[in-house]
Amino acid sequence: MAFRFWGHFQRQFLTCHKIILLVAIGIIVGSYFIFYSPDLFQKSETADKISASGYINSFDIIEGEKLYQQNCASCHGSQLQGEANWRSSKEDGSLRAPPHNKDGHTWHHPDRILFHITKFGGGAIAPKGFNSNMPAFNKTLHDVEINKVLAFIKSKWPKEIRQRQKNISDKDKASLSQ
Repeated sequence: MAFRFWGHFQRQFLTCHKIILLVAIGIIVGSYFIFYSPDLFQKSETADKISASGYINSFDIIEGEKLYQQNCASCHGSQLQGEANWRSSKEDGSLRAPPHNKDGHTWHHPDRILFHITKFGGGAIAPKGFNSNMPAFNKTLHDVEINKVLAFIKSKWPKEIRQRQKNISDKDKASLSQ
């Protein structure tokens, strides 16, 4: 009789602990999605959906940083600092790679232009005869990846710079809709 009781007790005890463990894991995972990445499943696919806060979500920033280091840092610097003397022309007349931090002029452009320059290269928007060394990444990066790189760059700007750049992007969008 004692053995039957003990066997029954073990089955109930283990079943109860499995349920408690599953509930605890569910709470932990659910809390993560609620508090740390509420927009995980709402990834942006177009340049005009990058938020005023300067990024899509923390996972996009991390991935954007990796993509930036792989594709952009060799010219624009691993810390977004740009080339030395970036405001002066090279011997061939092209400009040096500008910084993408708050000291550069990247934030002076609307999202649409930043996306276009990254995707199609600097020559795509440059005036005729201007020599741009900015390559096109349309065969290297998908649109979503370009947005992640831009999100990473924006995440490094101070809040007031991000807001100013958002205002520029909003004015650009409004002018296109007229």
